Amino acid sequence: MDVRTDGAAYEGLLVHERVARQAALTPGAEAVVSGRERLTYEELDEAAQTLARHLRRLGAGPETLVGICLGRSPWLVVAILAVLRTGAAYLPLDPAFPAERIGFMLRDSGTELVVSDEACRGRFTGGPGTVVSLDRDWGEIAAADGPAPDAWPAGVPGDAASRLAYVLYTSGSTGRPKAVAVEHRNVAAFVDWAVAHFGRDELRYTLAATSVCFDLSVFELFCPLAAGGTVVMAETVFHLPAVAADRPVTLVNTVPSLIIDLLASERLPSSVVAVNLAGEALPAHLARDLYATGTVQRVRNLYGPSEDTTYSTWSLVAPTGKPLIGRPITGTSAHVLDPDGLPVPEGATGELYLGGEGVARGYLRRPALTAERFVPDPFSGRPGARLYRTGDLARVLPGGELDYLGRADQQIKVRGLRIEPGEIEAVLTEHPTVRRAAVVARGDTADSAGLVAYVVGEGAQDPSALRRYLAERLPLYMVPEAFVPVAAIPLTVTGKVDVKALSSPMA
Repeated sequence: MDVRTDGAAYEGLLVHERVARQAALTPGAEAVVSGRERLTYEELDEAAQTLARHLRRLGAGPETLVGICLGRSPWLVVAILAVLRTGAAYLPLDPAFPAERIGFMLRDSGTELVVSDEACRGRFTGGPGTVVSLDRDWGEIAAADGPAPDAWPAGVPGDAASRLAYVLYTSGSTGRPKAVAVEHRNVAAFVDWAVAHFGRDELRYTLAATSVCFDLSVFELFCPLAAGGTVVMAETVFHLPAVAADRPVTLVNTVPSLIIDLLASERLPSSVVAVNLAGEALPAHLARDLYATGTVQRVRNLYGPSEDTTYSTWSLVAPTGKPLIGRPITGTSAHVLDPDGLPVPEGATGELYLGGEGVARGYLRRPALTAERFVPDPFSGRPGARLYRTGDLARVLPGGELDYLGRADQQIKVRGLRIEPGEIEAVLTEHPTVRRAAVVARGDTADSAGLVAYVVGEGAQDPSALRRYLAERLPLYMVPEAFVPVAAIPLTVTGKVDVKALSSPMA
């Protein structure tokens, strides 16, 4: 069974071009705010142009990567737009990540140029070739002359829309994180859909509380700026009440588990009229509770992997009934297929494949994995078109809406963040006192569960040491909450970890 939404791919402007156009239309309007820091569209555009000239002199250009390691301030947005204006792609490096993780991302991607500041530059181990420190070097950056950042050198192959825009690292099942490579045309099509669908009123004050290392940030930054809205930056969604005291946040884009916590503490500001929920299965009671506030007017359930540029399907959720992941966004197709790649009947379960304008280029420097997950699209009729195999199970209901039914593989999510247990297990078994390990999610639902590591070896007797060991090598969201010593890892007859045979850490 397949579902598709027809429409134009994008209106012809790339995302940084849309922001530049908005700066010409409303130069004095607020573009980005973070606490007391504020940039108008004119200031944002001028700063991005200035930094782009400097980065071009340092070699940034089409199909090169520029790392960005900055805290959550308006200058983070300046850096992203500057990189895009050079024709290069940005690699986000969250300064909260362990230095070893950041170092791996730099080495694995081959990134030699990073935009940072003095507070964050100590996060690099073995560092890139060149670090541009915005606070230390800005005088030099602003004073230097150079070519216009949008003046492409002669002989650059390919059109701008097909060039790389950004690279995001996601958890890898083999123990090695993989980098999703997204092109400008993918982002442009997504942003055009969002601006047309949400409109300026909802995007007027959009909360940006997601790390730029995760794909929800693509919506939070680019969509309001393309629509003339204001990006209201916050460290986390739990800082929403404080930031909303200064700016009337109208739209929140986050995962269900975080909104549940926010509602439980009665800290959702009355200015919020729209809530986008993604990354986890949406509990029916949450939609009911949001509408019960009396101020939230629209609750949307959005679904999509990084490999299909943030969001692929959407639905406007009613106060009652089971939330569905709905229909594809404009320019996207969704197919529910059997193991042979054939459409299943309406109502039958199959794996969800995504096609259309959002399908990313693939995994950076991983051609075999790209070929495995990005497969030829036999339904589009376009030469070279591909489908992305999501690994998610779904069905098409009468009327054409999609119902999400869970994962077909071992991937799990904790607070909306994709985690491959194999990656954590691989790092754990590098510890000299650990012989084997199995990591699973425990809780009422996998989406809101914590991670538990079952460990074979002497190291299992010192969970604090294992926790410190992982925290030095993995992002904190990938560090298990509990470590359980076991004599052996139980396996099923097929050789997989027998999760049911593992005792609960509370048993």
